[in-house]
Amino acid sequence: MSYQVLARKWRPQTFDAVVGQDAITRTLRNALASGRIAHAYLFAGPRGIGKTTTARLLARALLCTARTGPEPCGKCAVCVEGLAGTLVDVIEIDGASNRGIEEIRTLRENVKYTPARGKYKVYIIDEVHQLTEAAFNALLKTLEEPPPHIVFVLATTDPREIPPTVLSRVQRFDFRPIAPDALRASLEHILNEEKVAFEPAALPVIVRAAEGSLRDALSLLDTAIAYGEGRLEAETTAKLLGATAPVTVRAFATAVVGHDTGAALEAVDRAARDGEDLLAFTRDVIELLRLTLVLKAAPNAKPADLTHTEGNELRKLGESASLDEVLYVLRAFLEADELMRESPHPRVELEIATVRSTRRPVPQALDDVLRRVDEAQREIRQHALATPSAPAPSTQASLPTGSEPAPGRADARRPATPAPSAASTPSSAPPAPRAAAPAPAPSQRPAPSAPPAAPTAVAAPPAQELVTAWERVVEEVMKRKPTLGGVLTQARPSGVTDRELTIVLQGNHFHREMLADVTNRELIVQAVRRCVAGVERVNVVSGGEAAGTVATHPAVQAAIAEFQGEVVAVRPRLPEGEGQ
Repeated sequence: MSYQVLARKWRPQTFDAVVGQDAITRTLRNALASGRIAHAYLFAGPRGIGKTTTARLLARALLCTARTGPEPCGKCAVCVEGLAGTLVDVIEIDGASNRGIEEIRTLRENVKYTPARGKYKVYIIDEVHQLTEAAFNALLKTLEEPPPHIVFVLATTDPREIPPTVLSRVQRFDFRPIAPDALRASLEHILNEEKVAFEPAALPVIVRAAEGSLRDALSLLDTAIAYGEGRLEAETTAKLLGATAPVTVRAFATAVVGHDTGAALEAVDRAARDGEDLLAFTRDVIELLRLTLVLKAAPNAKPADLTHTEGNELRKLGESASLDEVLYVLRAFLEADELMRESPHPRVELEIATVRSTRRPVPQALDDVLRRVDEAQREIRQHALATPSAPAPSTQASLPTGSEPAPGRADARRPATPAPSAASTPSSAPPAPRAAAPAPAPSQRPAPSAPPAAPTAVAAPPAQELVTAWERVVEEVMKRKPTLGGVLTQARPSGVTDRELTIVLQGNHFHREMLADVTNRELIVQAVRRCVAGVERVNVVSGGEAAGTVATHPAVQAAIAEFQGEVVAVRPRLPEGEGQ
């Protein structure tokens, strides 16, 4: 006897055996048990999910002479002929090849004849949406008021192409793609019954490739068993379907989450050298990261397409990163998947996403941030208590000596009147500092070292050059991303401090969100590095002049560098004791 493929051998022979369509089979079983049989049905849905099989089961149940319940007996002559496909009262018509008006006219003439056996004659029209408009019009009257012994079952994969006049004359049942867990359970049952050795990790590869179709899954299963010489293995199945083995995808995701740039890039290179589809590889990584995110956010969740062992492995993968990090990595690969579809160099886009993900910023724990804030506040209070009488603490703190620079600046402004300052100072200052005043006079000449101390915080190009360089930055960003360039026109450069360019944004909340996006910020930083010499970082300050002034203060710069933040608002300081 010749070999029969699994898709035909395991075609359901009862309503209970139909996979994943419980609502439809229950409705039909109840209709058969109660005798509420409609004259026309429409079965709609994707390929390979049981439309034609259910139509044949319904036809056999209607024609079975020994049926006592909803299921056909399977033993009478009608059922035996139905199983063999030779039942004369079940007429299957292919709508794609019998789509003209002449075929429908022939059908209208044939429906007048009574069935050869039983009470019904069933017409199953597959791919009914292929009929022409004239053929549909010719079928309307017969479809609405057929003879009492006629039942029509129309099957289609595209119900949108069927005229509303036809839809209003039938009972419609929408078949859904089979759920992954139901599809996987069916494949396991068939493999056990067929006594085929298999690796459980191979089944998810077939289930994903089948896309909810049991017939496609069984066809792929047949091919994979033949390729594996009677065995079903994960690696060989993935190679056959052009997919990446689940172990390889998991190893790549582990390297990405673990900041191992070298191992992750080696995995991409290996996939490219082996001729694997990089888009499919990216989609597999996205699906794995999605499941990791779900299990990280809801540890007690039980995704339908995961076994207990796979779930534990993904939970372990998520332990090495925070939830925000997993979100960052998943978003990077989602953007890469979109860019790879349009880019002439998809591998480069995938490698960029890989490097971005492995070099992602690590968020600090909230407790650590609060502790650092408390320490900074404590140091500020101690510094304020240590210098209570200083008239300009911020200026003195930035100079190398505490008391000498002040006279130097005074003498620089009024070089011709040293005597008045010597006479007036004793009235407002203690005698001890006054005695040291004549000594600095010789050192006031070499005091040019004092002016360079102030510009150390502003190691920036001249103002006009900075504005010109910023215009080049805006122009370059505008070419690559016009929306972001438009936002940058609302900003102006404030200054450069410690290789960091501060820009003041005069915009709304939308503009701030645009500049806060990681991808947009990276694009701006790259343009600034090319156009502004000596700048490595960019600090965005929201607000007007006050925000720009505050952002250049050394204490604020230190806080921004420590916590990787930005100035979003400036409020006047409350007097001591208020707000407590």
